[in-house]
Amino acid sequence: MYQSQDLGSQPSLKQLVYENLQNKIILGELAPGTKLTEEELAQSMNISRAPIREALNMLERDGFTKIITRKGAVVAEMTRKDAIDIWTCRIALEPFAAREALPNIPPQDIQTALEHIETLEKNAYTFDDYVASDLEVHGLYYNNLVNEYMKSILNNLKAHSVRVRWTKEVKHKNSDQSQISIREHRKILEALQSNDPDAVFNVVKEHIEKSAERLFDALD
Repeated sequence: MYQSQDLGSQPSLKQLVYENLQNKIILGELAPGTKLTEEELAQSMNISRAPIREALNMLERDGFTKIITRKGAVVAEMTRKDAIDIWTCRIALEPFAAREALPNIPPQDIQTALEHIETLEKNAYTFDDYVASDLEVHGLYYNNLVNEYMKSILNNLKAHSVRVRWTKEVKHKNSDQSQISIREHRKILEALQSNDPDAVFNVVKEHIEKSAERLFDALD
């Protein structure tokens, strides 16, 4: 008989490695094409190679790395087609997800996100501040979905979209794009506060579509 083991108290080591490397890839600290060797990562993190190997496989599964035969893992490139595919999926899924999650979103969480938006509007902010607010706004409906499969898909898409925007808005120092997005995020929060499912669907759809237009213009 199998003996039960409590694994819920803390993330697994492979999950911690995954999140650490994913964050570095998203924010450009590990550039596309960078080789990721198990031995070097294990030494730098002071852990065995087993969780490194598992994390690299997870990153490949989610599209952040590619494992090349006899060469090992490298950070995946982000092509124009990748960006188009990501935003196409977001346009299709996010409005529906926001409408579905609406009854489960705590009103206080919406209010808190609005206060953070107001802080960004009134003060100078870093890209990390902007990303935190962006993830908070979209997380209101991502994380309150009952559909766990859709939640997983959307969170992966969101991570990739942050990676694309880092290149477009930070590497090329285009802060105007984030300011436009912040104003659109305020509209999403106001729609959520109204508790109107159709209004939420429409404002989220409009935001993702406009975000796609800005992205594709920049890529062109």
